[in-house]
Amino acid sequence: MMRCKAAPINPNRTWTRRQLLRLGGLGVGVGLSPAQTVPQRNTREPFRPPESSTLRVVSNPGAFATLNQRFTWVLEWRPRQGVVPGTQVELRSLNTRTFYEWTYVGIEVDGADITFRRRQQITPSDLASVRGKWTLARMRLPYGLRENEALRIRLTAVPPCLAGLFDAVSLWLADPPPVRSGDNVQSEFVRDLEAQALLEVGAGPVERFAVYSHPMPGPDGLVRTVVAPEDRFGNVARFRNTISVELAWNGKKWIEQIKGSRIISLPAPRDIGRLSVSIPLQDLASDENVRNGRRETGRQVVTGNPVWASAPGGGHAAFGEFHWHTEESGDGAGSLESGLLSARDHLNLDYATPSDHKPTADRWRRAVPILERFNKADEFVTFFGYEYGSSRGHQNYYFANPEHPISPVGGVALGTSIADATAQLLKYSGAEPFLAIPHHTNAESETRRVSDDTPYWFPYPWTKPAFFHRNVEIMQVRGNQERDEYPSDAWRGWYSNKASAQVALAHGYKVGFTGGTDNHCSAPGRALETRETQARMPPNTIILTGLWSERLQRDRVFDALYLRHTWAVWDTRAIVYFAVNGAQSGDEIEVPHRTKLTARIRISAQDALQSVEIVSETKTVWRGASEHMDFDTQASLGLCERSTHFYLRAMQRDGGIIYASPVFVVVGSV
Repeated sequence: MMRCKAAPINPNRTWTRRQLLRLGGLGVGVGLSPAQTVPQRNTREPFRPPESSTLRVVSNPGAFATLNQRFTWVLEWRPRQGVVPGTQVELRSLNTRTFYEWTYVGIEVDGADITFRRRQQITPSDLASVRGKWTLARMRLPYGLRENEALRIRLTAVPPCLAGLFDAVSLWLADPPPVRSGDNVQSEFVRDLEAQALLEVGAGPVERFAVYSHPMPGPDGLVRTVVAPEDRFGNVARFRNTISVELAWNGKKWIEQIKGSRIISLPAPRDIGRLSVSIPLQDLASDENVRNGRRETGRQVVTGNPVWASAPGGGHAAFGEFHWHTEESGDGAGSLESGLLSARDHLNLDYATPSDHKPTADRWRRAVPILERFNKADEFVTFFGYEYGSSRGHQNYYFANPEHPISPVGGVALGTSIADATAQLLKYSGAEPFLAIPHHTNAESETRRVSDDTPYWFPYPWTKPAFFHRNVEIMQVRGNQERDEYPSDAWRGWYSNKASAQVALAHGYKVGFTGGTDNHCSAPGRALETRETQARMPPNTIILTGLWSERLQRDRVFDALYLRHTWAVWDTRAIVYFAVNGAQSGDEIEVPHRTKLTARIRISAQDALQSVEIVSETKTVWRGASEHMDFDTQASLGLCERSTHFYLRAMQRDGGIIYASPVFVVVGSV
């Protein structure tokens, strides 16, 4: 413990917690009115404490996204009024997500006795006991502080791997503890609204170069494409110097000057296009690299995802992500705006929408205008949804109308369990369609009860299908949910709880496949829960849902999801067309008994295909592979003896995973 030298206290310039409450300088707990609170938003754009803040960063280490680098911030608190001796002070994190994602490895304070430090490594189970008090350290000021006297705090932390997931630490004060023997009074800490400091984290050095193209041209015949230097975790970074890179597309080559992210438009490909970007390695700074792609005589060549000029079914291919959380979830961080900007202008997605834990009516009304503002037909589509969770499974609801009857402002009470919700939804007439998409169905909660080590929630209860069960999220941060047993770790499945997608199909659920992240950092597409996944996934991993739509428009995108015209991809933007006897993924087709069945498989991937399989009732009924990235074949499935389903799964040589929704084949009367 370190103590400061005794200093005289001005009795006319001291405060206590009670005095501050009377003056209106502090608010109790987290239930303050908006006018009383310092802004809490974790926007990644980034938040700035007020200029008048009495808690300031006086030494900023320039932290970047990492999993192991330590950085030390030096903060100074200079109160505007004297602080009485014995006052207790807590340093708190911004919210649940920052408290969990930031690893604080050292806290030192000059002139104070530290009476509590949080553990370095916070587990999901630890969060259950925090109860909204994200305390990093508690200290006692034995000699108090004079007006404007500095209290210096040194914080050493490993920041998270998401650039922009800042922490805004704040100070909370309590009166000196009682000294009478036998007293066991819990101190009440109240927040000093003038004392908040921002700990920023930016992108690390460039280690990747991203090329993200829309999978098909827009109505203007152009292919929107993002080219961007990234750090190893996929955060948008910047080269130290402007780099002259050579682009190749449709047989033409040209030079672009690149330092940061750029959005370019390409003419439609003749058939299948992939933008190639050649980067001169000698022009990179000594701490920069481009690890993805291939090396060719002093240059690194990065090839983008495939783009189709047209599709067999005549539809429009689109990629998006719609299971991610923002600060509007109690355990989330980051603004809705920043998430949508990242989806549209970094990952270059065609559509995106969040699924925060069921928002209040007020929060819903705040979110709707933002989603409406970003929604623009033929460019970028948003729709509406939220997550509903209980101890017996989680599922998300989606709809195209923000005032849908089951929306937070729609009036339908769903109860407190999946069983309650299902009973209520079965009473709904269905006049206005909606989707119920279960997720992490085969997983159980990583957060455990301290008392008996049981999980807070359990696998999804597949029982009896309902009309609103149209899709299942087949993969997310908790891994692959397709089956219970996998032939290798390459498929990224680590749960075996007999509640997989295959179990759902066996129970008669006619569900298509979607891919989501379930990240809680307003980062659509990016699977970031590194602690919960125990480093089982690559550091820059991306999960998306592809779909076939008539048009990139809200109603049409929702219809495509409802019709199950989807495929899920993990670490690839492969375009997939899968059909059986002309019925594409998600469709239901009726055929006479012993009809000959033939599948059409067309895939344009981002690496050679290690395996391509057609699966029916858990069994592989057809298998292929390809040394090329483009694959187009017909596969005989024999004679249809009974009603069944067929879906496609594939794996690229680089580990990318692909699932196409089932085609449901019903045997009609002879």
